[in-house]
Amino acid sequence: MPITVEHTKENLCAAHVYALSAMAGVALRGAHVHDYGVDGSFSPVVEREGRRAVSGFPLDFQAKSTVKWEIVDGHVIYDLESKTYNDIVLRTEAETTLILILLCLPRDSEQWHTVAPDCTTLRNCCYWHFFDGEKLDNERSTKRIKIPVPQLLTPTSLLDLMAFERSRRTGQAA
Repeated sequence: MPITVEHTKENLCAAHVYALSAMAGVALRGAHVHDYGVDGSFSPVVEREGRRAVSGFPLDFQAKSTVKWEIVDGHVIYDLESKTYNDIVLRTEAETTLILILLCLPRDSEQWHTVAPDCTTLRNCCYWHFFDGEKLDNERSTKRIKIPVPQLLTPTSLLDLMAFERSRRTGQAA
């Protein structure tokens, strides 16, 4: 018996995240054994006394994957579960930033992953977003979110997000 479609989508999202972190040259920490609203963390690697070490400036993430998305007026539109939205907006300034990573899969599952002798292709891509705002009271509802299309998660944008997090935490410009 195969795994569920939801677990397949989660694994594909993890594959995207692993590939992005590898190409950005950052440590990926997670997936957490117990999911308390954080799926993992990206951590910069620094040199200390001649060896590599994980820095103290991680960037946390919650990862989602879906076929229920669309692009409208330059934004990715997605209905996010209220509990996930609340996990992100309830973070305080003193805490590590928690971003949403959204993998937008093709509707046709045959296109999610293809293999040829010269390449392996994962479709489509991930977008990132973080929120501020008011907590949603209805835990059983969803919140329609709009992620600007330029917030494509790439190795470069991941490094930029991590630099922003470090400067936010230290109070220094990046």
